[in-house]
Amino acid sequence: MTVGTYTAGLALGGAIERWVGTSAANTAQTISTSTGGVARRLLWVSVLYSAAPTETGVIVTLNSGAGAGYDTPLKTFAANTQANFFPLYTDPETVVILADDAIDVLAPAAGGVITSTIIIYTKKLTQ
Repeated sequence: MTVGTYTAGLALGGAIERWVGTSAANTAQTISTSTGGVARRLLWVSVLYSAAPTETGVIVTLNSGAGAGYDTPLKTFAANTQANFFPLYTDPETVVILADDAIDVLAPAAGGVITSTIIIYTKKLTQ
């Protein structure tokens, strides 16, 4: 997994963070944001398969700092979808990740030589 940060100054009101990863062939992969001790806003998530997959559906989950009983699926994509993007028609202002929460993105194994690429973008919230 690779993590990148863009400190934007006042124009964007906080640092934009990126988490990315690419799986091996026919291998499930999960990428998670760090908790990092700061609240964040989820901007978007993308999961792309290298070819038309045979898989059970990408899942984007809020991994709650309150405990496993509070983990919440935010989006489950249809199975066998090559390009997945979230949020589609959701206002990203509503998806806030507290300092002890994380976003987990699971891309299931897709068969054959197919790989998955996951990208998560968040923005640190400032006071």
